[in-house]
Amino acid sequence: MTRLKTKKTGLTIAISLAALGAALPAYAEDADPPVAESDPADAEGTEIVVTAGKREQDIQDVPSAVTALGEDVFTLQGVGRSANEVLALVPNASAGTQQHGRPRWWIRGVGAGQQQIDLANPVGFYLDEVYISNASATGLPLFDLERVEVLRGPQGTLWGKNTTGGAIAVVTKKPSFTPGDNSNYVKLDYGSYDDKIVQAGVGVTLVPDALAARISGHIENRDGRFTNLFSGDKNNAIEDSVIRGQLLARSGNFEALLGAHYRKYKTFGGYWTVGSYRADGVYRNGYAPPVDRDAVNTNADENSDTSQYGGSLKLDFDFGAATLTSITGYERYETESFGDSDYTPLEIARNHTDAASKQWSQELRLASNGSGAFKWILGAYYFNEKIRSDAASATLPDGAVPARPGDTAPNAYSRTRYDHQAESGAAFANLGYDLTDTLNLTVGARFTRETKTLDFRRIANATAAGATWSGYAQWWDSYTGNIGGAGTFSGQLRRTWDNFTYDVTPSWKIAPGHLLYFKYAHGVKSGGFNTAAQLTAALQVVEPEELDSFEIGYKSSWFGGAVTFNATAFHYQYDNVQINVVGPNPGAVGGTTTSYLQNAAEAHVNGAEFELTARPVEGLQLNAALGLLDTRYDTLQVVNGGANLAGAEFVRAPHVTLNLGASYEFDLDEAGKIQLGADARYQSHQFYYITPQDRVNRYLLNQPGYTLASARIAYTTPDDRFTFTVYVNNLLDATYRNHALPQFNAANGITGDTIQWGDPRTWGASLVARF
Repeated sequence: MTRLKTKKTGLTIAISLAALGAALPAYAEDADPPVAESDPADAEGTEIVVTAGKREQDIQDVPSAVTALGEDVFTLQGVGRSANEVLALVPNASAGTQQHGRPRWWIRGVGAGQQQIDLANPVGFYLDEVYISNASATGLPLFDLERVEVLRGPQGTLWGKNTTGGAIAVVTKKPSFTPGDNSNYVKLDYGSYDDKIVQAGVGVTLVPDALAARISGHIENRDGRFTNLFSGDKNNAIEDSVIRGQLLARSGNFEALLGAHYRKYKTFGGYWTVGSYRADGVYRNGYAPPVDRDAVNTNADENSDTSQYGGSLKLDFDFGAATLTSITGYERYETESFGDSDYTPLEIARNHTDAASKQWSQELRLASNGSGAFKWILGAYYFNEKIRSDAASATLPDGAVPARPGDTAPNAYSRTRYDHQAESGAAFANLGYDLTDTLNLTVGARFTRETKTLDFRRIANATAAGATWSGYAQWWDSYTGNIGGAGTFSGQLRRTWDNFTYDVTPSWKIAPGHLLYFKYAHGVKSGGFNTAAQLTAALQVVEPEELDSFEIGYKSSWFGGAVTFNATAFHYQYDNVQINVVGPNPGAVGGTTTSYLQNAAEAHVNGAEFELTARPVEGLQLNAALGLLDTRYDTLQVVNGGANLAGAEFVRAPHVTLNLGASYEFDLDEAGKIQLGADARYQSHQFYYITPQDRVNRYLLNQPGYTLASARIAYTTPDDRFTFTVYVNNLLDATYRNHALPQFNAANGITGDTIQWGDPRTWGASLVARF
């Protein structure tokens, strides 16, 4: 079993070493800022053991850029309301989202701008080694964990599917035959917006050395933050509940782990608004949106109801010289949602979506045992996913539903239904050989064949005058009007792709505690289809994207482990990049803005990362790191006669990410201990879309540099059974845009864009009881 050999987990918080003395330009927070502290009392006891290479290794011996977050980050420090929060701790990475929905995973500028359910993200997400393809199913809360490992760069051999950008591996806490003290816990947390969290994990040995079980759960209920000026209601409330059970059996050299989980996630009310570029604040049709970041103003229903369940069966057979591992996984996701597509009180566009995905996977892996010079892993992998989606959009007649009068949008209706299936099989190998006591060479390879099919059907009203409904309560199912025109079409697509991914990593232990490595990796992300198409020309095939990574790294430990310093430099050559192009589309409902997928022929990324952790004196923990990034599209011609966007930057790829973390623990002898902590994260300017990248005229579509700041104080009883923490997030109450959507459309009189405001200052308190 993998483990972190620490009493508490060390936190890698990113900060620019070059800017520690500089003033931070602005203060804000994309999510609750994660903070974690390690116990500095025993410098030699801070070895962090991970399985980034599918076998146990000290993280400082792994020839790759890896960040590991231990259980205390999630249990004690409040990280994990949504899985997206983990990337706030990683240099050159982010995953901003509102509520606990689909994270926007980005590592080193590599991510997916299109958020459709059938398009996999190039940052792979793994729950107990089971790959979850549907990114909407990856925002689940993180609790009762051993650790989370974040691997930066292509991981296309051992981690396999679609990991051109990296991999996030979530490792839950397992049942134990010999549970240690304080392995079980209950957590109560209360904070701003009446945010209530109850969390627990309990393990029990059923049969000594033969059968053990663990059950854990997480429940959160939070009231809405935003006041809806149209309805008077509070918007943005959530209910999020997860339960997980595991059963571990052992007999001789055989071990079986069965796990299952269920999630129910609901949202109530929206969190998007619009902003105007006009001096008088008017957005369209005489409507001026609110400037208050805690206000929205929409007339259509905005809520969602999501169910998610799945599980895995892991079997391990230890034959002495090698171990055979079988991992069978299943995941099902179902959601129904309503939304106001124009984000105003005008009746311009509303939407309804009913979608589901289900997947199952099988991995077989045979790995050598022992500590000899030659180590190897051989394996095979199968994946099958089916997706069903039914999405409708409409502009209802004036007076049909409550709305602010004055809109000029014509009546409209469209409905898109599709069935999508993906099936892939792969064979892989990873071989490592110690050339000498200090030199090692590791090579990996993976061959994958994947077939995807799409049955796509779209209908739309032929004329505005002919758009009629038999009822408006369920407008998406009650359309009775005409159908036809350019917006009504269908298509059946099928593609098979063969991909070969590989990596070569020589490493050199230049001295005890000092590792130098070079890694070349070729990664591939699956191709797909543009299921967001609203015109026939947009129903196109998107080819697989390929990324060649060149990375050199240095890892070091100093003064008996009291100081660790890691540095990485990398260059990416990126071909056939899957991108999201957004702009006005006359064929869309009401002539609104739409998006579609295409490939960008060539792009590149250059970057560097520096990480430092220090324990200068007993009780004091300092963490620092630097992320530097430069991204460019070298060849990018928008399809269907669009613009040449060569020279544009990647989205969500700030040039600098900087964080600083510090904590100090006071030992009160027989009275327990008090820990003070604070952290800050700065990230420089970033664009939210490839086009337009206009800092002056379309400034709402990008975010200037801002800083995250938080602070907390915690008290732990002498027996370590109880910890009480008080915390403040977004300490300086920054104002910032968490995301944005293009809406500007001169032809329709739209003079602004859509924005999503990040959380203001919030506070809370938690109590953790261990038993």
